Amino acid sequence: MKIRHLTVLTILATLFFVACDSSKQGPEEKVSGKPSKQAVKERPSDAPANPAALAKVADRYVLVADYERQLIKFPPKFADSEQGRKYVLNQIIDHLLIQKEAEAQGLTQDPAIVSKIEDYTRNLYRNSLLQSIKTGQKTITDEEAKKYFQEHEEELIQPDRVHLSVIDLGPDKEKEINALYRQLRAGKDFAELAKAHSMNVSAGRGGDLGFLTRKQHKHLTDVAFALKPGDISRPFKSPAGWSIIRVHEIIKKQSIPLEEGIKRAKARLEGMETAKAFDALMKSVREKYEVVLYEERVRHLQPAGPPK
Repeated sequence: MKIRHLTVLTILATLFFVACDSSKQGPEEKVSGKPSKQAVKERPSDAPANPAALAKVADRYVLVADYERQLIKFPPKFADSEQGRKYVLNQIIDHLLIQKEAEAQGLTQDPAIVSKIEDYTRNLYRNSLLQSIKTGQKTITDEEAKKYFQEHEEELIQPDRVHLSVIDLGPDKEKEINALYRQLRAGKDFAELAKAHSMNVSAGRGGDLGFLTRKQHKHLTDVAFALKPGDISRPFKSPAGWSIIRVHEIIKKQSIPLEEGIKRAKARLEGMETAKAFDALMKSVREKYEVVLYEERVRHLQPAGPPK
């Protein structure tokens, strides 16, 4: 519990200081969120027990090192004036007050909050490791990116897409599919017929499959790309059974300038390099630290119940 308690305070500190770091205003320009001064008692003649202390909040000293770590997050002008330096110090004091009040209200013991903070901690560690990997990995040259783009152009641009709806019936339903087609020709609403008769999982959405590329559901898209927006196909048979489709919209792929293609290719290659390096890191740490899986206990785990 002590470790969890410290984790809560650590992440509260991180979250607060990240918020502070985003400020680009000077102390005299900041209106909302300005540290409260009425609770700060200045005692120039006091001699604190800790010689490195600049302030004290309840039982915690604010040390020179704390101040210096916070100061570097602000523009240089904050260090050049007494008002700016006090502003930075008051940011730290406010942070410690938040910590104390969170403890007083029991937030540091709230399981939901603790869980979120632990998730934040894990993600912070992971992202830091990824950043260190990116810093050390090789630079992708423009020539490498250009070659990759030329070889994978279809993957790096938005391909042809078609928005369609479908009515699917079984392979032995030729008579039924033809009857539905006649109703459609007579003006019956496609979505209503799909909801009432289609065996496709999209039936509840009126048969709407959204946008598909040429590589998706080829038995449908091969037919769809031969039609025009607004067209309804004749019944056709595929390995899935009998189908009728309606085409809502067709969006043709758009070429992009070579410069943009190189940029996209470089981003993908860098991502692939990072993923490869991270996989290697995980393999090495699994070898470095002992991992024991208690198979018997795992087999007896109960499935999670419905969410409450």
